[in-house]
Amino acid sequence: MIYLPDAYARDAVARAGDLRAKILPLRQRAEVRNRWLRERLESYLPDLMKREGFDMWVVSAREYNEDPVMMTMLPEPYMFARRRTILLFTLQKDGSVERLTFARYGMSDFYKTTWDPEEEQYDCLAKEIKKRKPKVIGVNFSETFAFGDGLTHSEYGQLVRALGSRYSKKLRGAERLAVGWLEHRIQSELDAYPGIVSITHAIVEEAFSNRVIHPGITTTEDVAWWMRQTMVDLGLQPWFPPTVDLQALGQIYDQPATRTLIKPGDLLHCDVGFYYLARAAMKSAYA
Repeated sequence: MIYLPDAYARDAVARAGDLRAKILPLRQRAEVRNRWLRERLESYLPDLMKREGFDMWVVSAREYNEDPVMMTMLPEPYMFARRRTILLFTLQKDGSVERLTFARYGMSDFYKTTWDPEEEQYDCLAKEIKKRKPKVIGVNFSETFAFGDGLTHSEYGQLVRALGSRYSKKLRGAERLAVGWLEHRIQSELDAYPGIVSITHAIVEEAFSNRVIHPGITTTEDVAWWMRQTMVDLGLQPWFPPTVDLQALGQIYDQPATRTLIKPGDLLHCDVGFYYLARAAMKSAYA
């Protein structure tokens, strides 16, 4: 267990309170996310599609099995691809990108809705694609990048059948579109990033202090769970289970731990990250 004397426990609570004051409530986070999403769609996506040589991009997913790219393109307060959501991006001659959605519930003015639920979704999509006569249609499949491989086999099969042989020949793997979309940060995101990273640093600093660690009692697993619990308590979502390992005489860094009990003189290493102001596929803070 973690040893926390009463005085240290009170201090730890105060520190957590200081961090919490820097973290926006959900509704304000949603406003920031939507502002950033709109800017990314309007200012970055056209250049990205032009750079990668696609004049059309189809992003399709079903609820609870979302393409990671889809999750970063849904405006708040949408959390999932309700039933099935299909997004269609078409690069226009003027350099802008037309944004359509084929979804039961619509998405305000982020994406124009063109689908009548009385019509089969993929038939409607195929009809709109053929109207626009694209040369190259990007779809998210990739043998290299997991983030570019979000289109499931069944969704791909339905798309091919709806398009027919002529237009299905225009389909190309859009891994570079997917990765390019996910890796890029607009200036507004970059401006916010140092403050987000400072939260990570504060969590690590406290985790490695005598507020949390009592040599001879506390283990590396104790510290890792403290980090995870602290992130949740602050209203943050862990990106992955935090890990903490120690480096000491007889302990080889890249080998399974021979001990986890922290002793005086040990050098500690951690790997910790969380989501904040971003969807799951767009990591926000990492240490």
